[in-house]
Amino acid sequence: MDERLQKVKERWNKMRESSSFHNVMVFLVFVVISALFWFILALNDSVQDNINVKVHISNVPDSVTFISDIPEKLHVSVRDKGTNLWRNGIMHKPTIHINFREYAENGVLRFSKDELNSSLKSIFGASAQIASVSMDSLRLVYTENKGRRVPVEVISKVYPSLGCTIEGDIMVSPSNVLVYGDKELLDTIHRVMTENITLKDVSESTTVEVKLRPLKGGRIIPSTVQVTFPIEPLVKKVALISLTPVNVPDGESLLLFPSKVPVEYYVAMSRLDDNDDPAIMLEVDFNQTYSSGNGKLHVEVKRYPDRLLNLSLKNDSVEYTIVRN
Repeated sequence: MDERLQKVKERWNKMRESSSFHNVMVFLVFVVISALFWFILALNDSVQDNINVKVHISNVPDSVTFISDIPEKLHVSVRDKGTNLWRNGIMHKPTIHINFREYAENGVLRFSKDELNSSLKSIFGASAQIASVSMDSLRLVYTENKGRRVPVEVISKVYPSLGCTIEGDIMVSPSNVLVYGDKELLDTIHRVMTENITLKDVSESTTVEVKLRPLKGGRIIPSTVQVTFPIEPLVKKVALISLTPVNVPDGESLLLFPSKVPVEYYVAMSRLDDNDDPAIMLEVDFNQTYSSGNGKLHVEVKRYPDRLLNLSLKNDSVEYTIVRN
């Protein structure tokens, strides 16, 4: 290793002492000097460039909430000498400072076109020409009213994939948000809604970030929420459900064969061990005995929870015998 390093040093010393090496170094020095002079001359030329200017509002009381969106930056097209643009627009971070107490009154902060141009002139210098500004003035609405806390309503269309279902409540975080605005708005607002959410072929629990629908003349904080849709796979269940006779005259009763009917349905996996039997009601109508010609009564599903999907009967009719007491 030491021998290799020694050989490299010897080669470097020989190359450095050669006339070719000196010629190359002299050439490179002149190239650098020429580039430097060219850069200086180019900066002295008049050029136009687009520069981002930040907007900073100072001395805002804690009780104030802006209804209007405060622009983070203005896009300003400036024409001036390159050296000036380099110094004022690139080397420094140009910022317009607006004193809230000086320009805010009666719920509106106004910063006129003349005031905006004057501020830009002070940033870029008197020699600069402001060609264009993304905003010609600022008008920001604010309120000192306390916010009202209201719930968030989710507007969604979610289509689980085959063999899955939405199980449980849709979760929103935060579930309540603050609404700011004038007294009339705060007295009438009772909820805010999300933008439309559409999800297709969802096979697992999914969380999305969604914007809240804006309010005219109001501001919602926060403006976005996290919405979680609980998705679970479906499992098949079979249960024996007792039949309930209805419209049976006094002094008579029905003997049903069988008295229980198997029912098939699907539930979310987390509800596999739930006892769903009491929530399912199957009926047979005594009045059908007057028109029944085959000695059977039709079984009708009268009630079952929405969480039970694709419920079906293995037997849709049963035999009967009338017993007179």
